[in-house]
Amino acid sequence: MQEYDVQMTIQRALEKYPGVRPRLITDNGSQYIAKDFTEYLRSVGLQHVRTSIAYPQSNGKIERYHRTIHEECLAKKSLLNLEDARKQIADTINYYNTKRLHSSLFYLTPDDFLNNRITEKLTIRNTKLRLAQQVRYEVRYAG
Repeated sequence: MQEYDVQMTIQRALEKYPGVRPRLITDNGSQYIAKDFTEYLRSVGLQHVRTSIAYPQSNGKIERYHRTIHEECLAKKSLLNLEDARKQIADTINYYNTKRLHSSLFYLTPDDFLNNRITEKLTIRNTKLRLAQQVRYEVRYAG
């Protein structure tokens, strides 16, 4: 991707999710170290963190994301043509972000974090766990 492509992608994301200002973590590609790109990020209020050179582990989250998309979509499904590939990959990404539970996110979804539903979801889960525990106790000891 060129610097302009990256800026357009970020701009679309910011328009889709107004008020959200994530920290941008990138490698040291020429599009990310350009002066214009730095000025653009400053103008839209985003913090930019660049990873260590020649150390892909420092960008582990995106590397893991790519591996998951590969394992759960590309390696398992037949892609008939470009349109079919785009649809299947988009469906996988949607599932990854809105339905798939992530152990690193307290078994919630990235969408739960983006939309600030963390406390609500954890409260509901804890209530269900307490009720299930109470039912098990009653079946064992009161029945």
